[in-house]
Amino acid sequence: MTFAIWHPWILALVSTALLAGCGGGAGEETSSSVFAYDDSAPTRLQDAGRVNQDYPIAVRDVSFAIPDGRTQAFLAVPPGEEPKPAVVYLHGQGGDRSDLLVPATWLAARGAVTLALTAPSSTVQRSEATGVDGLREERDLAVADVVAVRRALDALATRQDVDPDRLGFVGYSAGARTGAVLAGVEPRLDALVLMSAGASPVAEYVAAAPADLKQDVEAVLGEIDPLRYAAVDRDRMVLLQIGRSDEVVPPEALEEMAGAMSGAEVRRYDAGHSLNDDAYREHLEWLAGELEITGPPVPGTQTGP
Repeated sequence: MTFAIWHPWILALVSTALLAGCGGGAGEETSSSVFAYDDSAPTRLQDAGRVNQDYPIAVRDVSFAIPDGRTQAFLAVPPGEEPKPAVVYLHGQGGDRSDLLVPATWLAARGAVTLALTAPSSTVQRSEATGVDGLREERDLAVADVVAVRRALDALATRQDVDPDRLGFVGYSAGARTGAVLAGVEPRLDALVLMSAGASPVAEYVAAAPADLKQDVEAVLGEIDPLRYAAVDRDRMVLLQIGRSDEVVPPEALEEMAGAMSGAEVRRYDAGHSLNDDAYREHLEWLAGELEITGPPVPGTQTGP
């Protein structure tokens, strides 16, 4: 499998760009506006009810509005009506809201509201577009994932049990690359945990493209380059967690991310792409510190692996 910035087939799309025969038009949106959305639109949060019983942390089946429809999520809510920190969880490529639900309940057991969502890119039916058209489609999906997290923050902010001044994010793999973009474009996030986050420079994809399409490739991928947004100097805390034996993301891509995000705390583990229990325990403690999750654990719950 060839590792790419967002999906493993991006390099293939670049390599076949000449066959697509499409040129100009890329970069019509500026990088500063590509992640913009109507934040005044109602989130229309819908609650289909509790999905677990006989456990102190309530897990609820919810959905909320995004620009092109709705996305599903699991909301984990600890007892108490007082305002609490809130954290959004985002899975890896091809996953869904259930992938990080257990870690989300561990944090909820410590006293935070959590929302594990399904990324729009996991549910959309992709076209058979190739070349630059295919890259534009992938760009649009990457944008949709970023905006979905921003809408999740909007939905959380409407809750009386959420403190909008203590918001966090946990992303794994592809979700972590989305988080790298969010670190640069979403000022409400105070603390981000990026697990197994890596990215290759856009220049590598430009180099692989036919000469007459290099400008298009650079423009399309540049709009959503996680390395570019990771480097934005913003007042937020970031924890990067890297497995020394990552079998999915090449070491150089992991180091590109670490190098781009100056000021981030980087922790390395004797683990593969999925990391290990130590990584989860450490980022739970880190989030508790950064978001001031100070309450005692909810009795009868599990607060970590």
